Amino acid sequence: MPHTKRVTLRDVARHAQVSTGTVSMVLNDNPLVAATTRARVREKIAELGYVYDRSGAQLRNKRTGVIGVPICDLSNPYFAEITVGIEEALADMGLALILGHCGESLARQARFLTTAREHNVEGLILMPAVGTTRKMVEEIAGWNIPLVMVSRYVAGFATDYAGSDNVAAAAMATDHLIGLGHQRIAFVGANTRTSTGRDRTRGYRKALKAAGLGVDETLVLASEPTRQAGFAAARELMGKKRPPSAIVCFNDPLAFGVMLGLRSVGIEPGKRCSVVAMDDVAEAALWQPGLTTVALSSRQIGLNAGRLLRKRLENRDAPPERMLIDPRLVVRGSSGPCSV
Repeated sequence: MPHTKRVTLRDVARHAQVSTGTVSMVLNDNPLVAATTRARVREKIAELGYVYDRSGAQLRNKRTGVIGVPICDLSNPYFAEITVGIEEALADMGLALILGHCGESLARQARFLTTAREHNVEGLILMPAVGTTRKMVEEIAGWNIPLVMVSRYVAGFATDYAGSDNVAAAAMATDHLIGLGHQRIAFVGANTRTSTGRDRTRGYRKALKAAGLGVDETLVLASEPTRQAGFAAARELMGKKRPPSAIVCFNDPLAFGVMLGLRSVGIEPGKRCSVVAMDDVAEAALWQPGLTTVALSSRQIGLNAGRLLRKRLENRDAPPERMLIDPRLVVRGSSGPCSV
């Protein structure tokens, strides 16, 4: 039934036969309200068509209920899943996310952070764009806004961090290929611009060294973590006088491109050349052959980031905490015994 005047919180309280304070507690998801009372209040809210004036409540409480989350690349499914995890971890606190797709641009990241600060966000979960420096993070920390880094960290600055053990992940991928008899193992996607790039490249080198295999620098290719770059890298590697028998890829999208590049020169992934990657996005299991990859639950990383921020909001003076996901190898058809 349509209403001719705005329904107030007092109207809801009267119909639900509770105090206005109880209605307010329900609207703010206060766990102290009994389940039956909460259900009755929610029923009356829906029945009356009441709309909570959250902005007014924020002004009264001097809270915004908003968390700023700048993401380096929301088009990447790995980062999108992290964002889903963050939202899940914070939703029951009544906190909402404002997202920024920075596209690996420091200028866009800076604009988003400035805007978030102007809107009095209660916390920041930062996925640093390529090139983010310690000085930049120190400036953000000086705003006295609770800060958590996710997926990537900035060396030399101690803050809460949720991510994965990328050194171990790359070493695991490389060890898998060594165990299959491969010795000429390439690495595609090496870079020093992010903590993830540095750590994964280091893990690849560490595994080769531990196995007594030298690193052929001509097989270590720097590239963007994209399908297009992977396609070009595979063709470059296979054009060498002594091509590799296996390729470790920085991430799954890069590996998808590598597999397409191999096919373009008549090489079937998993037979004449094995391919292993990292992250295990949903698409990896659907490829033919399926992509062997190291699973690093991106959603769990997001959940951990949200949980770290919750803890930081409750205790700003606690020492910084790191939560790392342990890698798990998922073997599929893209990797097989060395045949050369």
